[in-house]
Amino acid sequence: MSAMRAGEAGAAGPAGAAGVAAAGLTAEDGRVRVIQEAITYSRRFSGSWFVVHATPASVDPATISADILLLRSLGIHVAVVVPEQPGADSGSLAVDLRRALNRDDLTAVVLHWEETRAQDVARQHPRRWQQVGESGSLVLVVRCPAASSRAAALTLGVECSAAKLLLLEEDWDPALLPVGGPGQPIPSADEVRPLLAGLGRGAVAAALAVEAVEAGIAEVHIVPTSGNAHPILLEIFTGEGIGTWIGG
Repeated sequence: MSAMRAGEAGAAGPAGAAGVAAAGLTAEDGRVRVIQEAITYSRRFSGSWFVVHATPASVDPATISADILLLRSLGIHVAVVVPEQPGADSGSLAVDLRRALNRDDLTAVVLHWEETRAQDVARQHPRRWQQVGESGSLVLVVRCPAASSRAAALTLGVECSAAKLLLLEEDWDPALLPVGGPGQPIPSADEVRPLLAGLGRGAVAAALAVEAVEAGIAEVHIVPTSGNAHPILLEIFTGEGIGTWIGG
């Protein structure tokens, strides 16, 4: 696999004027490079599913919605799994994210976890939730109990053969793992599993990432969100990324 986050072609590196200047490019050159990367990414992932796990502490709906809408504009199907407390409705992350995504057009719908299990007996492939997202090009925001939301994201990723699972973690530190960090090649699950025991606070996300890759999800990204307004874009559209990725 490529050692670059931003697809098969070389990436421009960190986004913004500083990255463009450091590469000796004009602002116009930088815009052209961004367009080229978007086209490359669209060719590679159009029609694929990305599953995102986000918590109220890890994201701002107004800014993360811009990242998600860009993925959708490239033909990528997106499901966002969010944990909800019992009785939460008005003001919940799922509701706020849906409002942000639907600001200019009907783009997103909210499903409860039970609704994604609607035809377990029939075991249809693709599942009904997947058909809803693909037929209407809709972003699916899936509400789950907080205790099982990460596992739910993994389940959806396996069911739709997701190209990427993105775990947005407020306090993730890529330095916790010696492999797969910014600018590093993508390690396999076999390389990462022996390192899990010494992770401490980062063990839950990293263990889930390893399990997801072993279950068939192509790539998993653990993305730190603290101080990063657009964590998805910074992780997958820049040459080095900002988090940790693991692959098959």
